[in-house]
Amino acid sequence: MTEELTSEGKCLYCEQMLSQKEMVKHIAKHLADKEKAYSGLKTQTYCHIMVEADIMFLNLLVNGSAKIKTIDNYLRDIWLECCGHLSGFTMGREEIGMNNKVKDVFKPKVKITYDYDFGTTTRLYLKGLKSYELNETKNILLLSRNEPLKIMCSTCKNAPADSMCTVCCWEKEAYYCMKCTKKHEKECEDFADYSQMPIVNSPRMGECGYTGGSIDLARDGVYKMKSLS
Repeated sequence: MTEELTSEGKCLYCEQMLSQKEMVKHIAKHLADKEKAYSGLKTQTYCHIMVEADIMFLNLLVNGSAKIKTIDNYLRDIWLECCGHLSGFTMGREEIGMNNKVKDVFKPKVKITYDYDFGTTTRLYLKGLKSYELNETKNILLLSRNEPLKIMCSTCKNAPADSMCTVCCWEKEAYYCMKCTKKHEKECEDFADYSQMPIVNSPRMGECGYTGGSIDLARDGVYKMKSLS
C-alpha cells in the first residue's frame, strides 16, 4: 500500500457516497426529516451511533430500548467474530453492563470503548450522537459503512489484494492478488500452512482466525477496481 488509504461510505437513504467525516452530518439531516415525517405517529427512541476503528467506520441507528448486548452481537457479526472471544464496553474506567439499555448509555457526545478478544484485542470507539423519535421495526439499522479499502497487491501493484501473509507482514507489506499469491506460496513455507489470511473489510483483518463477517457481505470483501468505461 504505497498510497495513503482513505475511506468513504454510501448513505442508506440516498446512496450518496461521502467521506467518513461528511457522513455523520449527512445522515443526521435524513434522520431529522424522518422524525418530522413520523410526527403524530407511534414512535420509539432510536440512537444514532458512530463506530470507528481508524479509517473504518459504521453509522448505526439503534433502538434505544434494546440492550447493549444487541450492539455487541452486531459488531461481532459485521466486523469481529472469529472464535467466540470475550468482549466488553467501557466508559473511562467504568465497565458497562450488557443488560443496560442503549438510550441510557449512548447520550449525545458520550464516547465508549469496545474491546473484542482480550488476547489479540481489536479495539473500537463508539460515540453517541443524537437520538430521534422514529417509527422503525428493526433494533439496528446500518446507515452507512466504509467501502472496502483500496488495498493493492504489494508485489505487482496492479491488482487489488485478496490475501495477506500474517508472517511476512511483520517485516514488509504482504498483500497479494490471486496471481501473486501463487508466487508467494513458493517463497514462504508458512503461507499455505497457516499464515495466509483473506483481505476483508474489517479492523479484525489478519487477526486470530478471522475470515469475514456474516452480514452485509456485499461490502465485506476486497476493493473493486472502477471501470474506465
